[in-house]
Amino acid sequence: MDGSHRLLRQTNRWARFAGVSVRVVPAAGAGIVVRVRADVFGRHHPAVVDDAGTEAEARDGVRYALGELPAGSGGWLVEITEIAVAPADTGPGDVKFAAAHAVWQALGHLPSRPPFTGEDGNPVFPAEPQREAPA
Repeated sequence: MDGSHRLLRQTNRWARFAGVSVRVVPAAGAGIVVRVRADVFGRHHPAVVDDAGTEAEARDGVRYALGELPAGSGGWLVEITEIAVAPADTGPGDVKFAAAHAVWQALGHLPSRPPFTGEDGNPVFPAEPQREAPA
């Protein structure tokens, strides 16, 4: 099952952009395996992108999405096939947001409390505890 999602959000302060495509297949057992294709950024790879950080954020989004599935949903193999970013418009949480929504699109499932973009355009993940701002 394939899914993709593009976060495109413009606020009065800035733009937010990230795109992720995934391939999701059931796996034996209850585990989760996440793989990232070697050519995940394609031929239009921005030179200023932190590959490891961006891939880690995509993996976090996949795990977040699968963690929101009903209990007993089984194991999954998820291949991240594409990540699209724009260095000036991609901020923290954008790739994670797009990855989670791509997984849910592939599975035809949307949790009762999906992530959303707040008024400031930043992604909000309601199933995660909110961090306190440093004093």
